Amino acid sequence: MIPQRGLYPTLSVAAILLLQGVLYTPASTAQERQRFLHWAYEDAGALVQSANPRALLYAVGSVAMLASLSPLDPSFLEEVQGGYSGGLATYLDATNELGGPLAIAPVVSLFIVSLATDNPRFQDAAFTSLQALAYSAAITTGFKNIIGRFRPEADAGAYRFAPFSGNRSLPSGHTSAAFAIVTPWVLYYPNVATYGLFALSAGTAVARIALDKHWPTDVFAGAAIGVLTARWLTRRHQGADSGRLSITPSAGPESVSLTLRLRLD
Repeated sequence: MIPQRGLYPTLSVAAILLLQGVLYTPASTAQERQRFLHWAYEDAGALVQSANPRALLYAVGSVAMLASLSPLDPSFLEEVQGGYSGGLATYLDATNELGGPLAIAPVVSLFIVSLATDNPRFQDAAFTSLQALAYSAAITTGFKNIIGRFRPEADAGAYRFAPFSGNRSLPSGHTSAAFAIVTPWVLYYPNVATYGLFALSAGTAVARIALDKHWPTDVFAGAAIGVLTARWLTRRHQGADSGRLSITPSAGPESVSLTLRLRLD
C-alpha cells in the first residue's frame, strides 16, 4: 500500500496526466474538454462561497447528531470486530483499498480513458468522480486536524479529543473517499448495477471499524462528506434539481444505520 507521505507525489503526477489529457487534444475536441478546466477552478470558488451561515447550521446539526450517536460507538465497534472473519474479512480487506491511496491511480486512469471516447456523459462522470475524491479528501483532512479524535486502536476511549494533536480518527478519510468515488456514477447512471457499487463503499466503511481504525460515527461522518460532496459537484455539472439524494441516519437499541435515498423522477 502507498504510504500516506506518498499521496502528494501521486496526486501531482495525476494532475500532470489530467492536464495533458485535457489540453493536448485534437483541435476539434479541445474546446469541448475545456469544461473540465472551468469546473476545476469554478467549483472551488463556488465551494468557498457556499460556506454561509446556513451551511454552518447544517454542520453544527451534524456534529450534534454524531454526538448523540457516539455512546453506541464502543458496543457497535465490538460487534463489527466480532464478525470480522472468513469470507467477510476477505471482502472487507479488499474494499478497504477503495478508500486508500491505491484508489487514486484507477480513478485518474478512468478519466484519461474517458477522454479517448466521444461520450460526454461518461467523461463528466469520470471527472466528477475524480474531483469529488480530491474535494472530499481536502474537507476530511481539515476536519480531522481540527477535531483531533483518538482512534480506537489508541485505547483512549470513544470520547478522547485533542484538536490539532495529530490524532485523525474523525471523520474517516477512507470512507469519504470510497463514497465520493462511487456517488457520481450512481447519479450519472442511475440503475441497479450502479446502486450496487455502494456495497463497495459500505464495505470500506465497515472495514475501517473492523480494522480498529475508526469508530462507527467516524465512518458515518466520512460517508456523509463523500456523498454530499459528490452530489454537490454532480448537481453543478448537470444543472440538476436539488433533493435527489438524501442521507438519513438512524439508531436503535441494537443497531445503527445510514440510509441513502435517490429520487429518479
